[in-house]
Amino acid sequence: MMEQLQALEASAFSTWLRESPSIWAYPTILTLHTVGLGVLVGANWMVDLRVLGFARAIPAGVLSRAFPMMWAGFWLNAATGVLLFAGDPTTKGTTAVFMWKLAMVAVGVVLMIALKRTLHGRDIDAGSASPGVKALAATSLVLWIAAIAAGRWMAYV
Repeated sequence: MMEQLQALEASAFSTWLRESPSIWAYPTILTLHTVGLGVLVGANWMVDLRVLGFARAIPAGVLSRAFPMMWAGFWLNAATGVLLFAGDPTTKGTTAVFMWKLAMVAVGVVLMIALKRTLHGRDIDAGSASPGVKALAATSLVLWIAAIAAGRWMAYV
């Protein structure tokens, strides 16, 4: 595994990404990753908080429109995340923090799918949401906070 990571790190693309003074290299990819994160997690929080009883004037059924935005943010983050990984694979690919971050993102996506299936075609308010649905939303909130924290922590380990 380490040989593949070292080969990727020695590639022309990885070198360009790490060392290029161009704004189109690392700064743009990192900015797009941040935008994707904002779209994904922002839309996800909007749904989670509504399920937990905030913004009761907004019908929960309307929030089903947020799921395509979440997927757009996810795919933007997935693409830019692969590019960022390619820039420093031997460091990122060997840290426990990176593995934890990926695991939290994977579980966050599973929770996102579960929440969509639960809410599809329903208008759930704080009084009618089952404890299980509320736990799903609360877990999702905590998980995305932890994934963001792990992503930031990677810069310091």
